[in-house]
Amino acid sequence: MRGEDVEICDVAGADLDAAIALLATQLAEHDVALERDVLARAVGALVRNREFGRVLVARAGGRVVGVAALSFLWTLEHGGASAWLDELYVAPAARGAGVGRRLTEAALATARAAGCIALDLELEPGHEIAEGLYERMGFRRHARRRMVRPLDDTFLCAADPIAWSRDHRPFATLDHLSLGVSDLARARAFYDAALAPLGLVPHETVPGETAYGPPGPPSASGFALYVGFEDPAAKRPVQPSAGFHVALRAPTRDAVRRFHAAGLAHGGADLGAPGLRPRYHAHYYGAFLADPDGHHVEAVCHAPE
Repeated sequence: MRGEDVEICDVAGADLDAAIALLATQLAEHDVALERDVLARAVGALVRNREFGRVLVARAGGRVVGVAALSFLWTLEHGGASAWLDELYVAPAARGAGVGRRLTEAALATARAAGCIALDLELEPGHEIAEGLYERMGFRRHARRRMVRPLDDTFLCAADPIAWSRDHRPFATLDHLSLGVSDLARARAFYDAALAPLGLVPHETVPGETAYGPPGPPSASGFALYVGFEDPAAKRPVQPSAGFHVALRAPTRDAVRRFHAAGLAHGGADLGAPGLRPRYHAHYYGAFLADPDGHHVEAVCHAPE
C-alpha cells in the first residue's frame, strides 16, 4: 500500500463501526478505560454535529486503515478558535505507508476550513516516530503538562451527549431565513429535490410556507430555511435581492454535485458548476443555483476529498 492509494474522508455509513473499533484499540493501548458503548455514543454524536468536531477515516483497499478525531474549541492561548487532534490511529498493518501523514494533513485542512487558527495534539512518551513526523510537518513542542479532573458522569450517562451539552450553552444567533416565492408548489419541487442531498427535509409549518431542516423533531437550537409567499393575500411577484444568496453546508463533495444536479432537474438555473473555489481556500468545493424565483442558493463542502 502507498500513501497516494489512501482515500481520506469523513466517516460515514458502515465505516463508522470500523472507526470506533480503531479508536477503542488506540485508547486501550494508552490504558484509557472507556466503555465501548460510551465511546460509540460520543463518536456518533460528533459525527452528527459537525460544529463540535469531525471524524476522518483513511480508506485503502475498501477498508478503514486509520482514523483521526478532532474537536473544535476556543482558547485564549491561540487567540481564538482552535482544534484539538483528540486521537489519531493507524492500524499496524498500514503503518509506514504515509497514512498518518495523510490523516494529519487532512486534519490541518479541516481545522483551517472550520476557521481555526491552530491545531493542538499530545504525544505519549516513547513515540519517537510520530514525534518526528509532527516536527517535520511544522508542529512545535509545548512546555505545558496536561492535567484533568473529571467533573461528574452526566456526559457518560447521557443518551446523546451533544444534545445534553446544547441544553447548557447559549443559543446560536441566527434562528432562520425566509425566502419569498411566487409559487409554493414549484418552489417545493425545487427545494425538496435540491436540499435532500444536504440532509435537509421539508417540515410543514403554517399554510403558505415550508421549513427545511434535519429530519426529526425541530431542535430548540436548530436552524431552519423557510420558503413561502411574501404576501399570501396579494401574492405579489417575488423580487430577489441583488447580492444576496443562501449558502448551505454539504457533508461531502458528492452531496454538492447531487444538490446541483437535482436543482437543475427541478426548475433551477445554473450559476456555477460543482468544483473547487481555491480563491476562498484550498478545499472550498461549491455549486451555485438560482431557484425558480431567482434566489441564489449555494451548497458548499469545506473538507478535503
